[in-house]
Amino acid sequence: MNIVTISFEEPLIITINGEAVQLIAFQTQEHGNIKFGVQAPRAINVHREEIYLAIKQKQLQQVHVE
Repeated sequence: MNIVTISFEEPLIITINGEAVQLIAFQTQEHGNIKFGVQAPRAINVHREEIYLAIKQKQLQQVHVE
C-alpha cells in the first residue's frame, strides 16, 4: 500500500487500465471526518468497499448456482 499525503481539495490522479481517475478529499463540518470526490470514466466502476464486496459475493453465488 502506498501512503500519499496531499492537502484538502488537491486532486490526486491515478491511472487504472490506462484511464485517469481523479480523487479529491474534502473536509466536512464534523471533526475528524472527510469526504472523497471521485471523477472517473464511465467504463470504471467506483464503489465503497462494502458495496464492492456485496457485488462480488452475489457474482460468486450466481456462479455456484449455474
